[in-house]
Amino acid sequence: MKYKLNFFKDYNSHNGKIKKRPSSLKILFAIIFILAISYILYIPLDKPIVTDTLKTGDIVKKDIIITKDITLEDKENTDKTRKAAIENVVPVYEYHSENQGKTKNLINEWYHFLRQSRKTYIKNRKELQKIKETIEKNFGIGLTEKTLKYILLSNVFNKVNSNRLFEFIKPFEKKGILASKAGAKKSKAGTIKVVSKIKDPQILKVDKIYDLREIEVSLKKFLKSEKIGKEDIDIIVSIFMEFMDVNLAYSITLTREEENLAASQINPVIIKLKAGKIILRKGDEIKPDDIKIIKLIAAEQKTREKTISTFYLILAIMAFLLIFTARFFSLWKSTDLNRKKLFVVTSATLFVSVAIYRISIFLFPIILKNISVEINYQISSIYFAIPFAFGALIIAFTFNLQSAVIYSFLNAILSGIICDWNFKIVIYVLVGNLAASYAIEFYARIKRSAILKASLFWLLPFNIVCILLFNLTDPDIDISLMLFNVFFVGFSAVLSPLLANFIIPLWEIIFNLINDLKLIELNNLNLPIFREMLEKAPGTYHHSQMVASLSETAALDLNLSPYLITAMALYHDIGKIENPQFFTENNTVYPDNTHDKLNPQESAKMIIAHISDGMDMAKELKLPQVVACSINQHHGTKLVRFFYDQALEQLDVETDDLDEKTFRYPGEKPQNIENAIIMLADQVEAASKSLSKPTDEEIRNIIQKIIDSDIEEKQFDECDGLTFKSLNIIANGFLRKLSSIYHMRISYPGFDFKEKNDKPDQK
Repeated sequence: MKYKLNFFKDYNSHNGKIKKRPSSLKILFAIIFILAISYILYIPLDKPIVTDTLKTGDIVKKDIIITKDITLEDKENTDKTRKAAIENVVPVYEYHSENQGKTKNLINEWYHFLRQSRKTYIKNRKELQKIKETIEKNFGIGLTEKTLKYILLSNVFNKVNSNRLFEFIKPFEKKGILASKAGAKKSKAGTIKVVSKIKDPQILKVDKIYDLREIEVSLKKFLKSEKIGKEDIDIIVSIFMEFMDVNLAYSITLTREEENLAASQINPVIIKLKAGKIILRKGDEIKPDDIKIIKLIAAEQKTREKTISTFYLILAIMAFLLIFTARFFSLWKSTDLNRKKLFVVTSATLFVSVAIYRISIFLFPIILKNISVEINYQISSIYFAIPFAFGALIIAFTFNLQSAVIYSFLNAILSGIICDWNFKIVIYVLVGNLAASYAIEFYARIKRSAILKASLFWLLPFNIVCILLFNLTDPDIDISLMLFNVFFVGFSAVLSPLLANFIIPLWEIIFNLINDLKLIELNNLNLPIFREMLEKAPGTYHHSQMVASLSETAALDLNLSPYLITAMALYHDIGKIENPQFFTENNTVYPDNTHDKLNPQESAKMIIAHISDGMDMAKELKLPQVVACSINQHHGTKLVRFFYDQALEQLDVETDDLDEKTFRYPGEKPQNIENAIIMLADQVEAASKSLSKPTDEEIRNIIQKIIDSDIEEKQFDECDGLTFKSLNIIANGFLRKLSSIYHMRISYPGFDFKEKNDKPDQK
């Protein structure tokens, strides 16, 4: 098909519409909305449960109750445990194996030096001082001249068997020698840990190790057993003890490493306080053990204090979501009945939802506290009783599945924020909302019972599965708590449809919404308006039904609402009920042509009047605006061509001046694709009646000419969503429907319905 379009029309924005900036009023409302919902979402820091000003012996003025689960670290007990672990660390000593033969070497050097010095002294007594100085320098031993003379002359060291002496010393060196047991660091068990480069670490009792004092005593006993005199023993021991070397040395570095390791292996002492737990009751006296818990809670509360309030974070999130959603809805070309009100209704529903969530969080604990049945629950369990799904049910029922999915994600984010930033709640709400949204689509929207079915047969099972998974994956499974959570979920699934069914009618009134159920009610042909039309204007009645049939075919092909298009078609000509005799389709009831008594201007005025009459009737019937607009737009601004041409024929060019506006419909041009369909169907249906036995080709030509004529008259210039593709789909739908209506039928057997007349025809 060929269509004529004006491609040179001056458009300054997309789709021929001026792109308007948001008005100051809209911006103001947006700011107020963001601030209001952010304030409702904001959870201020809890007032301190306790303060660290309480002291032992004070009387508690009111119950001290944990408002939410708290996990505290008992630093005092943790420090005590770590301190005990450090105290139990065995001190580490290093064993210096390289010192093992040092004593033997020094003794051998000493014997060698004495032999040489004795010879030198015997030859020259004046060398005594030089020998004394050499001993001090090489061996670090200070001897008096008298003692040195005695050593050199008596040869006292030769009395000691060096081999036996070395065998005596060897076990001491091998076991380990401490400087002093009295000052040695050791564990509570009296042990030390000995580490060495040549053998594995070992734990030794300090009592089993020798120090220098014990070696000195043992050495004296050894020398006494060698039949050496007391005076000689004292000299020998004093010299040999200078040669004994300590080979066990305390290592502060290694010990610290052991202490740090022991401390790191101690887990913090954790105290878990469940929400709802009563720490102290009113009138109780605070005891020392209570003070400890109070101080821990007070310290934990101080650590949760924030430098910047979370209100600003919520404000930023809300601003982002509002901008994103508004932009998304402006770009998304929805075919929904209430598409222009989608953003406003979504915002209002979110606002009401958040307010109800906040009220629920406040009221539910009070109700549970005052019922007679004892219920073991956590504060977080109350979240599952909140009717999170009612908003999704409203959006899914009022609009469509896609809108409800977007709402579900927004609602899940806000629900998680209001429930103390709980991620599990985000998942729980998202799953439930999506299930409810798909269920509404499954049950359709022609009955409000779909909302209840969606809640009981979809929302409830999905939420129960979520609760079971949350609890069964928790390491601390509490069966009774899980059962209470399931009960709360059931309560939520029952409360959600009740709220939805209460709010939907309010939204329909406040925002003038329309849904499939309302349209089905409007399309009931038993309504008084249609009975009146059938009685007064039967031709118009049947014409409206034919237009509805044609329009519905096109709507289904374009994935538009068949209920809406049918309602628009059925009501588009209700204005003709006022003066049905002026319209040719009603000639069977009103055979006299009333236009014969009127001039063309008056006839055109009566024809055009059915638009204003129809709008007045639409107000009386309280028709939705989306339906009533078909009355005003189905003729657009077209001319009443028949009477205009008649007036031109009667026009006296010299004396008369014909005003074209008198013959032109004052209505709006079609603003959307639905009204364009009604305009075309109205003309095509009327034109097809002029053909007695139309063929497909004739029907195609009629549709072609009507579409070309409307395009030429620029009737679709303001139409949103109408494209070449849409026009082709509409035309093909009309052709298919009219062809099925006017198709040839076989003769009914046994009957001849043609009237026999022997007389010749008289014309």
